[in-house]
Amino acid sequence: MSNQKKIVIFAAGTGGHIYPGISIAKKIIQNNVSVVWIGTKKGIENKIVSKEKIPIEHINFSGIRGKGYLEYLKLPFYLLKAIIEAVVVIRKHKPDLALSMGGYIGFPSGLAAYLLRVPIIIHEQNIIFGMSNNVLRHISKKVILGLPMNLCQKKYKYLGNPCRFENSKIKKKINNKKFNILIVGGSLGAKIFNEIVPQAIHSLKKMTDKEIDIIHQTGKTYKIAADQYKSIGIDVDVREYIESIKEAYEWCDIVICRGGAITISEIMNLGKASIIVPYPYATDNHQMKNSKYLQNNNAAIIINQKNFTKDYLASLIISFIDNPKIKEALSENILKLNKKDISKNICMEIMNELGVE
Repeated sequence: MSNQKKIVIFAAGTGGHIYPGISIAKKIIQNNVSVVWIGTKKGIENKIVSKEKIPIEHINFSGIRGKGYLEYLKLPFYLLKAIIEAVVVIRKHKPDLALSMGGYIGFPSGLAAYLLRVPIIIHEQNIIFGMSNNVLRHISKKVILGLPMNLCQKKYKYLGNPCRFENSKIKKKINNKKFNILIVGGSLGAKIFNEIVPQAIHSLKKMTDKEIDIIHQTGKTYKIAADQYKSIGIDVDVREYIESIKEAYEWCDIVICRGGAITISEIMNLGKASIIVPYPYATDNHQMKNSKYLQNNNAAIIINQKNFTKDYLASLIISFIDNPKIKEALSENILKLNKKDISKNICMEIMNELGVE
């Protein structure tokens, strides 16, 4: 009989929960601990987790925020059913430890683990707790924070958000004849970026003699951005999705982006100057709160979406062009906030909890 330790990871629905879980899982597997994943049948986690050859089991549960009062009335039934399904999966695999990455699936799965006396560790990516992790943190052995919170208890540890550019060394851009702007609205894009940025660039080109180049990741609303740029006669590299994102980061002078935890962690890893426009409808306004952590440390510039106009954006960009020290200061300050060896350190915490050296 094998003495190999095993953990179960709960993550579903969005890349912000799944990709950090994948980074941790890969480190755990390298340390001879087996991993089982709990997700949903329809979520993007199936493609991502299967690609890494990690076994995945499914329960039926989904988020209900914004779906109306009827869904809230049905919630106790949905939750009970999902807890039972999670109990069946956890009993089947007999893990030594459970890791919740947050999100709706963590709630029933975490309660199931607690009922079965499986120790729980949670990882919270944002600077405030999501609904599931806010409950689970009270019954967890350890809470790992992706961004700093003012919590003094010993079980809370700020180790950072695992992501693809940990400990990366970015090549310095040396062409000062051009000013390069990278626009990313997350993997799904941001419709307002696709509407406002082309107009801002059109205004900007009349304000400076410097050559301005753009790579614009549009997401599913590609046509809106492409048509906008075409209508004002600007030749731009417009892509629905950027495969080689690190090259794009290395190429650019500044990034215009949303305030999701993983995007913020990537620009922290790579020390990129940024203009952040937090998504205003994010749960509990967590993107604004994530972004303010950077702004309060003079490490990013925030634009509230209601103030995200072509004239304001153009004026901000021209200030970067006319005063390169702004970009340099933001880059230096965000690098100071960056954590090193994030996945490795989280893995060590898990291994310690498992009693594995």
